[in-house]
Amino acid sequence: MKAIFIADAHLRYAKDENYRKLLDFLDQQQDLDALFLLGDIFEFWLGYRHLVFSAYVPILEKLRHFAENGTKLYFVEGNHDFNIGPYFTETLGCKVITDQDLIEWDGKKLFLSHGDLLNPSKGYQALRSFWRCAPIRLLSKVLHPDPVWAFGIWLSDISSRKKRGKSSWDPSPLIHPLISTELGKKADVILCGHFHQPLQSEVMGKQVVAVGDWIKQFSYAEMINGEISLKTYSD
Repeated sequence: MKAIFIADAHLRYAKDENYRKLLDFLDQQQDLDALFLLGDIFEFWLGYRHLVFSAYVPILEKLRHFAENGTKLYFVEGNHDFNIGPYFTETLGCKVITDQDLIEWDGKKLFLSHGDLLNPSKGYQALRSFWRCAPIRLLSKVLHPDPVWAFGIWLSDISSRKKRGKSSWDPSPLIHPLISTELGKKADVILCGHFHQPLQSEVMGKQVVAVGDWIKQFSYAEMINGEISLKTYSD
């Protein structure tokens, strides 16, 4: 059994390097049993009933191809892609995880989380809840997608400018406490994204993996026959 875990691609346009590399990487995946997308795959996504953002058609076609060929798809909503909507659940048959969940795969219990729930800021958590509230879901049914897309990208640009120039840091003090949570105690492997820093460690007999990002690092996790490892893609 083979599974791939990817997070934090922050895809915008198909001409971008990280977008092209992700398409190339997915083209090379043969006999893939499962693809786990651990959030922030898109720079901005809000699910509509009958529409998708045109910039994402190439990657969505790749996912549809996987689904039609028997690859099981999982999507953990991030802080840039949420209210994923019926295209994923109905067209792709994707298992969507809105917060975090325990999934059994290839004889292992996987605790899947994007990682943003670990942010200790009350302001951030309030904003996260706001974007997922019922009125926002209702707006996605009545607002034209063009201004919604423009607004989402504008917010992402603001966030990117705030992060620019910040040095990398070790996310393990935030991630390791997941082991002591209700789901963490039951898990064999804990996986997340969000921190843009790859991490693989073993704590109290459990594998802890943060998959890094697909912006400049092009890092991902691969599980083959129950054994998981961090890897970096190079074309």
